[in-house]
Amino acid sequence: MYNEMMNQFKAQMAPLTKAAEINKQTAEKLFGMQQTVATEMLNRGLEHVKALTESKEPKAALELQVAFFKEMEAKLNTVAEEEISALMAAKAELTEIFEKSTQEMTEEAMAQFSKFDLAKFDLAQFDLSKFDMKNFDLSNFMPSVEAAKPAAKTTRKAAAPKATA
Repeated sequence: MYNEMMNQFKAQMAPLTKAAEINKQTAEKLFGMQQTVATEMLNRGLEHVKALTESKEPKAALELQVAFFKEMEAKLNTVAEEEISALMAAKAELTEIFEKSTQEMTEEAMAQFSKFDLAKFDLAQFDLSKFDMKNFDLSNFMPSVEAAKPAAKTTRKAAAPKATA
């Protein structure tokens, strides 16, 4: 009995376990990308500083700066696109898992509902004429719309002067 319950629990939790695994793999992939990019940018930045210190002309230094920033922009754009691609792939996998799980739950609920026999219930016993609804008023539960009254102003008396000795 215990093993049967555990197996059923594992089967029911399988979609969540798979979703957690997908999230873990995606996070590891994104962290790996970020680590690689940070290392590359640091190394490239140090190379750039070295090149700038060796530069004698201001115009050449400016051209180095422009080239460096264009290279960094291209690198960051590439990494951002790769990260978005990884996130979209994970989203597609998760959506598929949850759609499949929802479909299975719906099918199971419908199978259980089809076993339900309405003919066994005597609906005549539910006589709605017994309920007195003429005193039922929903307006008692609605918030009032009265304007809020301004708070009364409090005045403070001046402190008595201290006695000098």
